[in-house]
Amino acid sequence: MEQNSESGRKTIPQIKIKLIYCLIALTAFIGGVLIYVFFRDTGSLVIFKYFPKPSFLESLSATARPDTLLGHLFVFNLPHGLWCLSGLLVIRVIWLTNIKWRMIYAGIFLVVISALEISQLSAKRNGVFDVLDLASYGVFAFVESLAYNKFIRRRIL
Repeated sequence: MEQNSESGRKTIPQIKIKLIYCLIALTAFIGGVLIYVFFRDTGSLVIFKYFPKPSFLESLSATARPDTLLGHLFVFNLPHGLWCLSGLLVIRVIWLTNIKWRMIYAGIFLVVISALEISQLSAKRNGVFDVLDLASYGVFAFVESLAYNKFIRRRIL
């Protein structure tokens, strides 16, 4: 491990940081997919317009209609937040040391996914607009930046 000359704390080399970020991004993406597959109606997924639906998927699904706010957030908004987090982590990996480009691409990413969510207000796009999806994007973006500032930028990890 490298030594930070100013504080004397040990830091993780960039390659390890990038690997950790990639693993967390993959875990977040897969977590969002699993929530979708196990708790949502997979019959309405757009992907199955282009690819055949696996027959085992229906037997795995436990389509839920949660009665509580937390259940609703878990089933309907958490997957979107996890996918947002996954995308932001990948952007962070690519431009870890280049703050200017990372901010530009992270901003573009957040604008695009927000625009896709807002476009669901139009009858031309499948899906149901949910302001809580937009909120989950903001929460996960904020949490990702806090984690980066606390553990990576300040070399605490």
